[in-house]
Amino acid sequence: MTGRLWLLILFLSAVSCVEPYDPQLKGGTKYLVFEGTLTNAPGPYRFTLTFSAGYNSQESVFDERVKGATMTLSDDQNRRTIFLDDGRGNFSSPAGFRGETDRTYTLSIAYQGMTYRSDPELLRPVAPIDTVYTRFQPIAQPGSTINGEFKVFIDVIDPPGEENYYQWDWIHFEKADQCLLFRPSGTNVTYAQRCCSDCWNITRSTGQILLASDRLINGRRLSGQRVGAVPNDDISPYYLRIGQQSLNRGAYQYWLAIQNLTGNVGSVFDVPPAALTGNLRNTNPAGPPLLGYFQVSARREKIVYINRLSAPLLPFAVSEFPFWSTCTACTESSYRTEQRPDGWR
Repeated sequence: MTGRLWLLILFLSAVSCVEPYDPQLKGGTKYLVFEGTLTNAPGPYRFTLTFSAGYNSQESVFDERVKGATMTLSDDQNRRTIFLDDGRGNFSSPAGFRGETDRTYTLSIAYQGMTYRSDPELLRPVAPIDTVYTRFQPIAQPGSTINGEFKVFIDVIDPPGEENYYQWDWIHFEKADQCLLFRPSGTNVTYAQRCCSDCWNITRSTGQILLASDRLINGRRLSGQRVGAVPNDDISPYYLRIGQQSLNRGAYQYWLAIQNLTGNVGSVFDVPPAALTGNLRNTNPAGPPLLGYFQVSARREKIVYINRLSAPLLPFAVSEFPFWSTCTACTESSYRTEQRPDGWR
Protein backbone atom coordinates (compact mmCIF):
# COMPACT_ATOMS: atom_id res chain seq x y z
CA MET A 1 0.00 0.00 0.00
CA THR A 2 2.15 3.38 -0.68
CA GLY A 3 1.52 6.20 1.83
CA ARG A 4 3.52 8.58 3.99
CA LEU A 5 1.63 8.13 7.25
CA TRP A 6 2.56 4.53 7.93
CA LEU A 7 6.20 5.16 7.01
CA LEU A 8 6.42 7.63 9.87
CA ILE A 9 4.92 5.05 12.21
CA LEU A 10 7.61 2.56 11.25
CA PHE A 11 10.16 4.59 13.19
CA LEU A 12 8.67 3.30 16.44
CA SER A 13 10.49 0.03 15.99
CA ALA A 14 13.15 -1.81 14.03
CA VAL A 15 12.84 -5.03 12.16
CA SER A 16 13.40 -8.38 13.83
CA CYS A 17 12.53 -11.90 12.80
CA VAL A 18 12.14 -13.37 16.28
CA GLU A 19 11.14 -10.83 18.90
CA PRO A 20 10.82 -7.05 19.35
CA TYR A 21 13.85 -5.12 20.43
CA ASP A 22 14.76 -1.50 21.05
CA PRO A 23 16.46 -0.13 17.91
CA GLN A 24 17.43 3.07 19.79
CA LEU A 25 16.36 5.31 16.92
CA LYS A 26 17.61 8.84 17.52
CA GLY A 27 16.08 12.09 16.33
CA GLY A 28 17.85 13.40 13.25
CA THR A 29 19.13 9.97 12.20
CA LYS A 30 17.96 8.69 8.82
CA TYR A 31 17.12 5.03 8.34
CA LEU A 32 16.44 2.91 5.29
CA VAL A 33 12.78 2.18 4.61
CA PHE A 34 11.66 -0.63 2.28
CA GLU A 35 8.27 -0.85 0.61
CA GLY A 36 7.09 -3.55 -1.77
CA THR A 37 4.92 -6.61 -2.33
CA LEU A 38 5.60 -9.67 -4.47
CA THR A 39 2.46 -11.38 -5.84
CA ASN A 40 1.53 -14.00 -8.41
CA ALA A 41 -0.18 -11.36 -10.58
CA PRO A 42 1.60 -10.30 -13.79
CA GLY A 43 4.62 -8.07 -13.18
CA PRO A 44 6.66 -6.01 -13.22
CA TYR A 45 6.89 -5.66 -9.44
CA ARG A 46 8.17 -2.38 -8.09
CA PHE A 47 9.95 -2.01 -4.76
CA THR A 48 11.19 1.23 -3.24
CA LEU A 49 14.04 2.06 -0.90
CA THR A 50 14.09 5.46 0.76
CA PHE A 51 15.68 7.44 3.55
CA SER A 52 13.32 9.04 6.03
CA ALA A 53 13.79 11.74 8.63
CA GLY A 54 14.65 10.52 12.11
CA TYR A 55 11.76 9.87 14.47
CA ASN A 56 10.78 12.95 16.46
CA SER A 57 13.32 15.08 14.57
CA GLN A 58 12.91 18.53 13.05
CA GLU A 59 13.86 17.39 9.55
CA SER A 60 11.57 17.28 6.55
CA VAL A 61 9.17 14.35 6.60
CA PHE A 62 9.58 13.91 2.84
CA ASP A 63 11.45 10.77 1.92
CA GLU A 64 14.80 10.79 0.16
CA ARG A 65 15.49 8.15 -2.46
CA VAL A 66 18.38 5.75 -1.95
CA LYS A 67 21.04 5.46 -4.66
CA GLY A 68 23.55 2.67 -5.15
CA ALA A 69 21.70 -0.22 -3.48
CA THR A 70 21.13 -3.66 -4.98
CA MET A 71 18.12 -5.95 -4.48
CA THR A 72 18.22 -9.70 -5.11
CA LEU A 73 15.29 -12.07 -4.78
CA SER A 74 15.89 -15.80 -4.31
CA ASP A 75 13.44 -18.69 -4.03
CA ASP A 76 13.46 -22.17 -2.53
CA GLN A 77 14.76 -23.60 -5.81
CA ASN A 78 17.91 -21.44 -5.57
CA ARG A 79 16.81 -19.21 -8.45
CA ARG A 80 18.08 -15.63 -8.10
CA THR A 81 16.48 -12.56 -9.65
CA ILE A 82 18.22 -9.18 -9.58
CA PHE A 83 15.82 -6.23 -9.52
CA LEU A 84 16.64 -3.34 -11.83
CA ASP A 85 17.56 0.00 -10.20
CA ASP A 86 16.47 3.21 -11.92
CA GLY A 87 18.91 5.25 -9.80
CA ARG A 88 16.14 6.91 -7.80
CA GLY A 89 15.37 4.24 -5.23
CA ASN A 90 12.90 2.36 -7.46
CA PHE A 91 13.59 -1.29 -8.22
CA SER A 92 11.68 -3.30 -10.85
CA SER A 93 11.59 -7.00 -11.64
CA PRO A 94 12.96 -8.00 -15.08
CA ALA A 95 10.58 -8.73 -17.96
CA GLY A 96 8.87 -12.09 -17.73
CA PHE A 97 9.44 -12.63 -14.01
CA ARG A 98 6.38 -13.62 -12.00
CA GLY A 99 5.83 -14.86 -8.46
CA GLU A 100 4.56 -18.42 -8.04
CA THR A 101 2.22 -19.79 -5.38
CA ASP A 102 3.66 -22.34 -2.94
CA ARG A 103 7.18 -21.00 -3.56
CA THR A 104 9.20 -19.40 -0.74
CA TYR A 105 11.03 -16.12 -1.40
CA THR A 106 13.83 -14.28 0.41
CA LEU A 107 14.84 -10.69 -0.35
CA SER A 108 18.41 -9.44 0.10
CA ILE A 109 19.40 -5.76 0.00
CA ALA A 110 23.01 -4.57 -0.14
CA TYR A 111 23.87 -0.95 0.60
CA GLN A 112 27.16 0.71 1.60
CA GLY A 113 28.75 -2.48 2.90
CA MET A 114 25.64 -3.57 4.80
CA THR A 115 23.45 -6.55 3.89
CA TYR A 116 19.80 -6.80 4.91
CA ARG A 117 17.86 -10.03 4.51
CA SER A 118 14.20 -10.92 4.92
CA ASP A 119 12.72 -13.99 6.52
CA PRO A 120 11.78 -16.66 3.94
CA GLU A 121 8.20 -15.84 2.94
CA LEU A 122 5.77 -18.39 1.47
CA LEU A 123 3.53 -17.18 -1.37
CA ARG A 124 0.31 -18.76 -0.13
CA PRO A 125 -2.75 -19.17 -2.40
CA VAL A 126 -5.82 -17.03 -1.79
CA ALA A 127 -9.50 -17.89 -2.25
CA PRO A 128 -11.52 -15.97 -4.88
CA ILE A 129 -13.98 -13.22 -3.95
CA ASP A 130 -17.38 -14.91 -3.91
CA THR A 131 -19.94 -12.08 -3.74
CA VAL A 132 -19.89 -8.26 -3.80
CA TYR A 133 -22.91 -6.29 -2.60
CA THR A 134 -23.82 -2.84 -1.25
CA ARG A 135 -26.00 -1.15 1.35
CA PHE A 136 -27.05 2.47 0.93
CA GLN A 137 -26.55 4.80 3.88
CA PRO A 138 -27.89 8.38 3.87
CA ILE A 139 -25.62 11.20 5.01
CA ALA A 140 -27.35 14.11 6.72
CA GLN A 141 -24.31 16.05 7.92
CA PRO A 142 -24.47 19.83 7.30
CA GLY A 143 -21.97 20.87 4.64
CA SER A 144 -21.55 17.39 3.17
CA THR A 145 -21.10 17.34 -0.60
CA ILE A 146 -23.02 14.06 -0.90
CA ASN A 147 -26.34 12.91 0.58
CA GLY A 148 -25.38 9.26 0.90
CA GLU A 149 -23.00 6.47 0.00
CA PHE A 150 -23.04 2.79 -0.86
CA LYS A 151 -21.14 0.69 1.66
CA VAL A 152 -19.39 -2.09 -0.28
CA PHE A 153 -19.17 -5.57 1.26
CA ILE A 154 -17.78 -8.88 0.07
CA ASP A 155 -18.21 -12.54 1.01
CA VAL A 156 -15.41 -15.10 0.75
CA ILE A 157 -15.66 -18.89 1.11
CA ASP A 158 -12.72 -19.64 3.37
CA PRO A 159 -10.71 -22.83 2.63
CA PRO A 160 -10.90 -25.30 5.56
CA GLY A 161 -8.10 -26.83 7.59
CA GLU A 162 -5.58 -23.98 7.50
CA GLU A 163 -4.93 -20.49 8.83
CA ASN A 164 -5.90 -17.82 6.34
CA TYR A 165 -5.31 -14.10 6.54
CA TYR A 166 -6.69 -11.60 4.04
CA GLN A 167 -5.93 -8.09 2.85
CA TRP A 168 -8.01 -5.98 0.44
CA ASP A 169 -7.54 -2.90 -1.69
CA TRP A 170 -9.52 -1.26 -4.48
CA ILE A 171 -9.12 1.06 -7.43
CA HIS A 172 -11.77 3.19 -9.16
CA PHE A 173 -11.61 4.51 -12.74
CA GLU A 174 -13.89 7.28 -13.97
CA LYS A 175 -14.02 8.74 -17.49
CA ALA A 176 -12.70 12.30 -17.32
CA ASP A 177 -14.73 14.98 -19.08
CA GLN A 178 -12.10 17.62 -18.33
CA CYS A 179 -8.33 17.52 -17.92
CA LEU A 180 -7.60 21.03 -16.64
CA LEU A 181 -9.28 23.79 -14.65
CA PHE A 182 -7.82 27.27 -15.00
CA ARG A 183 -8.68 30.94 -14.59
CA PRO A 184 -7.44 33.30 -17.35
CA SER A 185 -5.45 36.29 -16.17
CA GLY A 186 -7.59 39.30 -15.41
CA THR A 187 -10.83 37.33 -14.97
CA ASN A 188 -12.68 35.73 -12.06
CA VAL A 189 -14.19 32.93 -14.18
CA THR A 190 -12.88 29.36 -13.94
CA TYR A 191 -12.86 27.40 -17.20
CA ALA A 192 -12.48 23.70 -17.91
CA GLN A 193 -10.48 22.24 -20.77
CA ARG A 194 -11.67 18.97 -22.24
CA CYS A 195 -9.23 16.09 -22.65
CA CYS A 196 -7.85 15.76 -26.19
CA SER A 197 -8.14 11.95 -25.97
CA ASP A 198 -9.91 9.33 -23.89
CA CYS A 199 -8.81 9.79 -20.30
CA TRP A 200 -9.67 8.22 -16.95
CA ASN A 201 -9.29 9.62 -13.45
CA ILE A 202 -7.98 7.14 -10.87
CA THR A 203 -8.88 6.84 -7.20
CA ARG A 204 -7.15 4.26 -4.99
CA SER A 205 -7.61 2.89 -1.48
CA THR A 206 -4.14 4.15 -0.55
CA GLY A 207 -3.80 4.58 3.22
CA GLN A 208 -6.66 2.22 4.09
CA ILE A 209 -5.78 -0.98 5.96
CA LEU A 210 -8.38 -3.66 5.22
CA LEU A 211 -7.69 -6.96 6.98
CA ALA A 212 -9.39 -10.11 8.27
CA SER A 213 -8.47 -13.55 9.57
CA ASP A 214 -10.43 -16.80 9.55
CA ARG A 215 -9.83 -17.45 13.26
CA LEU A 216 -13.55 -17.56 14.07
CA ILE A 217 -14.94 -18.90 10.78
CA ASN A 218 -12.32 -21.38 9.57
CA GLY A 219 -13.64 -23.28 6.55
CA ARG A 220 -16.93 -21.37 6.42
CA ARG A 221 -18.15 -18.21 4.72
CA LEU A 222 -16.46 -14.93 5.65
CA SER A 223 -19.48 -12.65 5.33
CA GLY A 224 -20.04 -8.91 5.40
CA GLN A 225 -16.42 -7.81 5.08
CA ARG A 226 -16.55 -4.10 4.33
CA VAL A 227 -13.98 -3.00 1.77
CA GLY A 228 -15.03 0.50 0.71
CA ALA A 229 -17.71 3.12 0.14
CA VAL A 230 -19.07 4.57 -3.11
CA PRO A 231 -20.34 8.20 -3.05
CA ASN A 232 -23.82 8.99 -4.29
CA ASP A 233 -22.62 11.89 -6.42
CA ASP A 234 -23.79 10.68 -9.84
CA ILE A 235 -26.30 8.30 -11.38
CA SER A 236 -23.75 6.56 -13.62
CA PRO A 237 -22.50 3.05 -12.74
CA TYR A 238 -19.41 3.13 -10.53
CA TYR A 239 -16.43 1.05 -11.70
CA LEU A 240 -14.63 -0.72 -8.86
CA ARG A 241 -11.78 -3.22 -9.10
CA ILE A 242 -11.36 -5.01 -5.78
CA GLY A 243 -8.13 -6.82 -4.99
CA GLN A 244 -7.86 -9.65 -2.45
CA GLN A 245 -4.48 -10.89 -1.20
CA SER A 246 -3.25 -13.66 1.07
CA LEU A 247 -1.13 -12.76 4.07
CA ASN A 248 1.24 -14.76 6.22
CA ARG A 249 0.64 -14.56 9.96
CA GLY A 250 3.60 -12.21 10.43
CA ALA A 251 2.38 -9.79 7.76
CA TYR A 252 -1.14 -9.85 9.21
CA GLN A 253 0.15 -9.03 12.69
CA TYR A 254 2.36 -6.28 11.27
CA TRP A 255 -0.49 -4.53 9.45
CA LEU A 256 -2.86 -5.10 12.37
CA ALA A 257 -0.38 -3.31 14.66
CA ILE A 258 -0.22 -0.37 12.23
CA GLN A 259 -4.03 -0.33 12.04
CA ASN A 260 -4.25 -0.18 15.83
CA LEU A 261 -1.67 2.59 16.02
CA THR A 262 -3.30 4.77 13.37
CA GLY A 263 -6.77 4.10 14.79
CA ASN A 264 -5.98 5.43 18.27
CA VAL A 265 -7.42 8.90 18.80
CA GLY A 266 -5.67 9.90 22.04
CA SER A 267 -8.26 8.74 24.55
CA VAL A 268 -7.15 7.35 27.92
CA PHE A 269 -9.04 4.21 26.92
CA ASP A 270 -6.93 3.62 23.80
CA VAL A 271 -4.94 0.42 23.51
CA PRO A 272 -1.24 1.13 24.18
CA PRO A 273 0.82 1.19 20.97
CA ALA A 274 2.25 -2.19 20.01
CA ALA A 275 5.84 -2.67 18.93
CA LEU A 276 6.11 -3.08 15.16
CA THR A 277 8.32 -5.90 13.96
CA GLY A 278 9.10 -6.33 10.29
CA ASN A 279 10.76 -9.21 8.49
CA LEU A 280 13.89 -7.43 7.22
CA ARG A 281 17.02 -7.26 9.36
CA ASN A 282 20.66 -6.30 9.14
CA THR A 283 22.91 -9.37 9.01
CA ASN A 284 25.27 -7.37 11.25
CA PRO A 285 23.37 -7.02 14.56
CA ALA A 286 25.45 -3.95 15.44
CA GLY A 287 24.55 -2.20 12.17
CA PRO A 288 21.67 0.20 11.50
CA PRO A 289 18.18 -1.28 11.01
CA LEU A 290 16.08 -1.31 7.88
CA LEU A 291 12.41 -0.49 8.40
CA GLY A 292 9.48 -1.92 6.48
CA TYR A 293 8.05 -5.28 5.47
CA PHE A 294 8.73 -7.49 2.45
CA GLN A 295 5.27 -8.86 1.71
CA VAL A 296 4.60 -11.97 -0.37
CA SER A 297 0.95 -12.49 -1.36
CA ALA A 298 -1.21 -14.34 -3.85
CA ARG A 299 -3.71 -11.99 -5.46
CA ARG A 300 -7.16 -12.17 -7.02
CA GLU A 301 -9.25 -9.34 -8.42
CA LYS A 302 -12.93 -8.81 -9.15
CA ILE A 303 -14.35 -5.98 -11.26
CA VAL A 304 -17.85 -4.79 -10.40
CA TYR A 305 -20.11 -1.91 -11.38
CA ILE A 306 -22.14 -0.36 -8.56
CA ASN A 307 -25.65 0.59 -9.72
CA ARG A 308 -26.21 4.02 -8.18
CA LEU A 309 -29.68 4.35 -9.70
CA SER A 310 -30.84 2.13 -6.85
CA ALA A 311 -30.23 4.94 -4.33
CA PRO A 312 -33.42 6.28 -2.71
CA LEU A 313 -32.02 9.82 -3.04
CA LEU A 314 -30.96 11.69 -6.16
CA PRO A 315 -27.42 13.08 -5.95
CA PHE A 316 -26.86 16.78 -5.39
CA ALA A 317 -26.51 18.90 -8.50
CA VAL A 318 -22.84 19.33 -9.44
CA SER A 319 -21.40 22.78 -10.16
CA GLU A 320 -20.16 22.86 -13.74
CA PHE A 321 -17.54 25.13 -15.30
CA PRO A 322 -17.80 26.59 -18.80
CA PHE A 323 -15.59 24.80 -21.31
CA TRP A 324 -12.66 26.53 -23.00
CA SER A 325 -12.41 26.34 -26.77
CA THR A 326 -9.28 24.15 -26.85
CA CYS A 327 -8.44 20.79 -25.28
CA THR A 328 -5.44 19.65 -23.26
CA ALA A 329 -3.49 16.41 -23.13
CA CYS A 330 -4.27 13.58 -20.72
CA THR A 331 -1.08 13.47 -18.64
CA GLU A 332 -0.15 9.98 -17.44
CA SER A 333 0.24 9.80 -13.67
CA SER A 334 -0.85 7.83 -10.59
CA TYR A 335 -4.15 9.71 -10.76
CA ARG A 336 -4.88 9.79 -14.50
CA THR A 337 -4.34 7.51 -17.48
CA GLU A 338 -5.03 7.13 -21.21
CA GLN A 339 -4.99 3.33 -20.86
CA ARG A 340 -8.46 1.80 -21.06
CA PRO A 341 -9.16 0.01 -17.72
CA ASP A 342 -9.65 -3.74 -17.73
CA GLY A 343 -13.32 -4.61 -17.93
CA TRP A 344 -14.39 -1.07 -18.86
CA ARG A 345 -17.78 -0.78 -20.51
